[in-house]
Amino acid sequence: MKVLLTGATGFVGPQTARALADSGHQVRCLVRETSDRSALEALGVELEYAIGDVCNQAALHDAMEGVDAVVHLAGATKCLRREDYYRVNAYGSRLVAEAAVARGVPRFVHCSTLAVAGPMPEGRPVTEDDPPRPVSEYGRSKLAGEEAVRRHGHRLEGTIVRPPIVYGPRDRDFFEVFKMAARGLGVRPGLFTPKRYSIIHVEDLGKAIALALDRGKSVQGMEGSQGVYYVSDGEVHLWDELIQRAAVALGRGSAFVLPVPETLAWPLGLWSELAARITGKPQIVSVDKVRESMGPGFACTIDRARNELGFSPEWPADRGLEHTARWYLENKWL
Repeated sequence: MKVLLTGATGFVGPQTARALADSGHQVRCLVRETSDRSALEALGVELEYAIGDVCNQAALHDAMEGVDAVVHLAGATKCLRREDYYRVNAYGSRLVAEAAVARGVPRFVHCSTLAVAGPMPEGRPVTEDDPPRPVSEYGRSKLAGEEAVRRHGHRLEGTIVRPPIVYGPRDRDFFEVFKMAARGLGVRPGLFTPKRYSIIHVEDLGKAIALALDRGKSVQGMEGSQGVYYVSDGEVHLWDELIQRAAVALGRGSAFVLPVPETLAWPLGLWSELAARITGKPQIVSVDKVRESMGPGFACTIDRARNELGFSPEWPADRGLEHTARWYLENKWL
């Protein structure tokens, strides 16, 4: 198939483009005029480019000419204002889905997030059959994006992939864990409550998305879990353990993880948001992220992805963290 890939120049985009090309698809990347294409060009695979973004309806319509499928990755993970999440994650997804329907594109894969599920119910990993309970504006905006795709279920074969924390070379969000590990001191909100998370290496996510395009079932309207897939490395990790493993990957040996009262996270989130507004640059720590840090954490099962997609993660945590740490060190990020 000829596939239009949105969010192609983001963190997940290049590895998804490679996985799609490796699966035999032709890939057309939606990019802005000013986008840095170096990571895409370094792949060594043949790619097409279309100029535009997900909030430009006319550009989307042009970009979908002759396209058989859309893989929609574009999204905002941190923003200065609440409305910015919804402009990209909800409104942008709606425009992409509407353009696909208008162009008669039959196949659509939407990359969402585990954040739509909310914290683990009763401390257990979520499954696709658990109803979404997002606690952050990010999670709510991504759920609204899913709903925008579902509304066209009668005219669009839409599949939804919900990854957890994504890490790997070039990532700037999980990079904060490596910075803590490099200092030998990490922080965990919560004095007595262990935090558990699912993670996935970016290469595994790219392959999962390609599998979802080829083998994923389609969502059925606004209800039900068919066509929704959680993916991860197949493990559930303690937050403290992830910092320790990152320290080992960096060659430090160990790091001390300091538990702090969850109530102290709120002032930190407010201060970070103030700094973001002053500098005009969104921060990884915010009130929205503090909301997500409350409770037992975010983790999922991947049984459905294994059984229906044939997804088998190839990057266990130790190997993936070592690979990522080496990239950070070689590129002088640490």
